[in-house]
Amino acid sequence: MKSSRTFLRHFILLLALLPGLCAASWQGGIASEREAYRHDFRWAQDGGVSREKAASMVKRRYGGKILSVSETRRKGQAVYRVKGLSDKSQVYVVFVDKRSGRISR
Repeated sequence: MKSSRTFLRHFILLLALLPGLCAASWQGGIASEREAYRHDFRWAQDGGVSREKAASMVKRRYGGKILSVSETRRKGQAVYRVKGLSDKSQVYVVFVDKRSGRISR
């Protein structure tokens, strides 16, 4: 009887602590992503994105190898069209806004 009470107390303690532990780990992941996001947009104050910066941003996000970077217009905005090859040998194309640095497909 005593062992079942001890088990129940430990189980209730675990249930009480579990949300706090999950929230702490979740906040850590968000904070690191937020810092990476700030780093990517720090250069925006300098007047925009260079071709090399656009390629490095896409490579960091999607991995693999960058095949080409070209300038074009999309929805009236000046963008870089970045063509890459993923680690799984799939070709992908993304667009990087020259002014804001936002990456879109």
